[in-house]
Amino acid sequence: MTTIKNVKKIPERSTGVVRFNQQFLSIAMRTIESGERLYRLKGRLCDTPTRYSVQISKDKHIDMYEQIELEEILDGYPFHFINHSCEPNMYLNKRAFHAARIIHRGEELTFNYNTSEYDMAEPFVCRCGSLFCSGWIRGFKYLSYLEAQRLLPILPDYLRAELNQYDQTSDSEELISAEA
Repeated sequence: MTTIKNVKKIPERSTGVVRFNQQFLSIAMRTIESGERLYRLKGRLCDTPTRYSVQISKDKHIDMYEQIELEEILDGYPFHFINHSCEPNMYLNKRAFHAARIIHRGEELTFNYNTSEYDMAEPFVCRCGSLFCSGWIRGFKYLSYLEAQRLLPILPDYLRAELNQYDQTSDSEELISAEA
């Protein structure tokens, strides 16, 4: 009988990419604990946003290398299939995505694009259905002060610094007219 010693156990995959309704989605392959790191961003650094880049500092973005085959994107850049949600289950901390809460097996992985992008290269209408839906996703600089405050726990430092620039009077006027 042969005994194999020191066999390295292959870790269970935390995430996967599936195709559903003509689009690719990033999903949890097992239950993921709050705070657990899921993805480390890799790619080329660039100064301006693109449709697929992720902003990581005030003036730096990470984008895929050019001319990559789909299989390599699926294996090496699965974070490019993380969709937006105004109530995300992940957040970006420096160059890594972490679970914002417990994420159950089979659940789609999402993050709020307004928590990384100051000014989106390609804004879009959100269809997440959340009670807190921003509607039009254009980037952090377009959020009201109240919207930005709600995101404070998951904002990176470069966007937290932008909160000081906000004009709080427009939100105060909205609240007064809503109460009247």
